[in-house]
Amino acid sequence: MKIAKQLLSLSLVASMFVACNNAPETNVEAEEAQAVDETKTAEAASYAALTDGDEISWRGFETLSGDDHTGVIQVSDGELKVENGALVGGKIVIDMTSINDQDLEGEYKAKLEGHLKSADFFAVDSFPTATFEITNVAPIEATNDSMDVNQNITGNLTLRGITKSITFAAKVSVDDNNVSLMANDVRIDRSQWNVRFRSTSFAEFAEIAKEKVIDNTLELQINMQAAKS
Repeated sequence: MKIAKQLLSLSLVASMFVACNNAPETNVEAEEAQAVDETKTAEAASYAALTDGDEISWRGFETLSGDDHTGVIQVSDGELKVENGALVGGKIVIDMTSINDQDLEGEYKAKLEGHLKSADFFAVDSFPTATFEITNVAPIEATNDSMDVNQNITGNLTLRGITKSITFAAKVSVDDNNVSLMANDVRIDRSQWNVRFRSTSFAEFAEIAKEKVIDNTLELQINMQAAKS
């Protein structure tokens, strides 16, 4: 009976740890970078990114505390390529020095932003920009998704000097003068781009206390608008 009670106690503790982990699982696989076939876009019209409004929202998670942080990063340059009314390619440049936290204020906000820009995370002094270059666009069937996504976007994401291919579902709208690309809940594994701090994927944090672990999941939302050049 005593052993049974001990086992029950351990089970309850384990359940509490699981319940406190609010980080969603990654839903985007990082694969080897793909070659960019420029012949796909040779005849395509160019739409310039509207950088005064483009942004990528982000969300990061602590594993056990239930805490998360949210913010935005700005698109600083880029273009989308359209042919026969369809998105066929493009590239955006992301200003990593623009990392902005939106859930804190004052000293705590400044501290977090400074830490995210440091070598522990995105090392913006060495890697001030990230890029995403589209390598393939494929239509998808209608879903029950609230965004009504219609395209699978595959491209090379370069972050901290590391390039990996990712694919995510997006809602793409094209007319004669504008292109809109929106994607919600793009969840990548930050460790695949060597963003190491408090990630148990790396040996230096293998023994870290569970309550101090920062989850590998980085959740992104993309809202990009472009106008015909």
